[in-house]
Amino acid sequence: MTSTAQRRRMPLAASLLMLGAGALFFAAPATAAGAGGETQIEGAQEAAPPPIDMTAEWPCVQRKVESVSVGQVWDGPPTENVKGWFRDKDISNLIEVLASRRVPVADGEGAIKKFAEAQPEDKRDAQLTLLFAGLFDKITSQRRTVMSGILKYQKSQKERARELEHQSTAIGQLESKLPPGIVDDTPELAAAREKFNWAQRIFQERQSSMPLACELPVLIEERLYAFSRAIRANMKS
Repeated sequence: MTSTAQRRRMPLAASLLMLGAGALFFAAPATAAGAGGETQIEGAQEAAPPPIDMTAEWPCVQRKVESVSVGQVWDGPPTENVKGWFRDKDISNLIEVLASRRVPVADGEGAIKKFAEAQPEDKRDAQLTLLFAGLFDKITSQRRTVMSGILKYQKSQKERARELEHQSTAIGQLESKLPPGIVDDTPELAAAREKFNWAQRIFQERQSSMPLACELPVLIEERLYAFSRAIRANMKS
């Protein structure tokens, strides 16, 4: 059975979805209707991640930087004509290790040092430059993939939010058809409400993962910069 108070909260949920989904996911749960019949949300003063902007193409608080240039992370020899890193088995294998975010940065820096020490003196700088060129290609490709995924995820969430709004509107129309004094949902209304609640739950679970996804491009950039410095530090010139 669904109470009249529960039906009053439905338009509020829908409007929050459309105006700023973060309000649903980072505030405390709603209390029962307070004085004056207004639904109150607790925890508004508590520290919380910023809400996701559902009106923007790029949903992250972090500024969108389309690409990273070699000059931003590297002050070593030119790399424009440094190609073929994937043909060197040792370099290719090391790049796979360094590009894996499961590998701690400190372990990666140690692997770079070990690789450098294994190179002949007269070839060390050339090999390390080749290593950087390959690592830059690999990691910036990862970064592009992550950013493309964030954009697609946001687009998908916008579509879900619009669908939730449509469902909420349909529920309101069904509620308006209830005879005066009737508080029990009809089977059709109960089914519509259940569908809405399930869709909203999926939306919330997906939205709660967005802040973590937004951190990935920055973490990838920091990883690339750390390894670039490590490679440069092991060069002779």
